[in-house]
Amino acid sequence: MDDAALTALLERTALGDQTAFAILYRNSAPGLFALSLRIVQDRAEAEQVLADSYLKIWRYAERFRAANVAPTVWMAAIVRNLAIERLRARKAPAAALKAAETLAANTERAEERALSRNGSAALAACLEGLDAHESRLVRVAYFGGATYAALAERDGTSAGTARQTMRRALSALKSCVGR
Repeated sequence: MDDAALTALLERTALGDQTAFAILYRNSAPGLFALSLRIVQDRAEAEQVLADSYLKIWRYAERFRAANVAPTVWMAAIVRNLAIERLRARKAPAAALKAAETLAANTERAEERALSRNGSAALAACLEGLDAHESRLVRVAYFGGATYAALAERDGTSAGTARQTMRRALSALKSCVGR
């Protein structure tokens, strides 16, 4: 299903249209479930993340237009964020970090194409403008689902240092994008 059709379904969902929501679910759930499963690496948890994600999509569909991104990017961000929360809650081991890094590396080009298509080429350019370490941390954390603790463990630093590096990188991104 193309972005225009998904956008229309999200707009109808924002108005409380349950039929539109059911169609949206049927057409987007397989891909979003795959994303959830890649991050949490447990089928039952991935199913719960997906269910929680669709609750958020239903509740916050009216916010989709304000996000100014493709519907798949918006819904994937919801799934990714909830999956990351799951990992943080269970204090994911180093194996989860490796999987998150792999996911981030594999989705990096797709994420950049999505950003470029949706008028956010500036963000993609700003990500490239960060130093290599900061750029990698942002990508692995936000696109791969790694926690601060997992990032710190891999780099041999403390979670506080990883958090501080992320804050610095996110601040630089915010300044670069101009928000």
